[in-house]
Amino acid sequence: MKLVYDGYVKIYDCERVISDGVVEKYTKVALKGASAGIVINEEGKMALVKQYRPILGRNTLEIPAGTLDKAISKRDIIIEELSEECGIDKSDIIEISDEPIITYNIIENMSDGEMHIFLIKVKSVNSKPKEEDEVDEVNFYTLEEIDELIKNRTITDPKTLIAFFLYKDMIK
Repeated sequence: MKLVYDGYVKIYDCERVISDGVVEKYTKVALKGASAGIVINEEGKMALVKQYRPILGRNTLEIPAGTLDKAISKRDIIIEELSEECGIDKSDIIEISDEPIITYNIIENMSDGEMHIFLIKVKSVNSKPKEEDEVDEVNFYTLEEIDELIKNRTITDPKTLIAFFLYKDMIK
């Protein structure tokens, strides 16, 4: 592996011998992985955070999430992110899954970085992101409202789409 970019992510040019001396070349993106939460309040509404994404040049609506960049568990990362992004304290959490309800590769064919999504039930509280966080606002939406936001392409974030459809299927 040859490191070709060393920043927030690392990018490597790689190769492997597949058979009879034939060499396959590929690129690997080294991601840290992340934890996210399907955050449902007592009214059955799901939390979405609004934040500006410079790569896209626009605001997005997403489920709360955080990079696995600290020496704490995947579960503790999302608990910490709830406080930072949503203003939801640990004492406001009614229930959180012990393990992720789904884990998947963020970029299946280019990275081994994983997204871990937890199911979290919280008290219905006034949620507000901490000022130092990148999140502009947090709101709770009904599943019908989220469905409409997906249909009109307001929500396009993959982790949010996966979380929404997984949760919707779980409560059938």
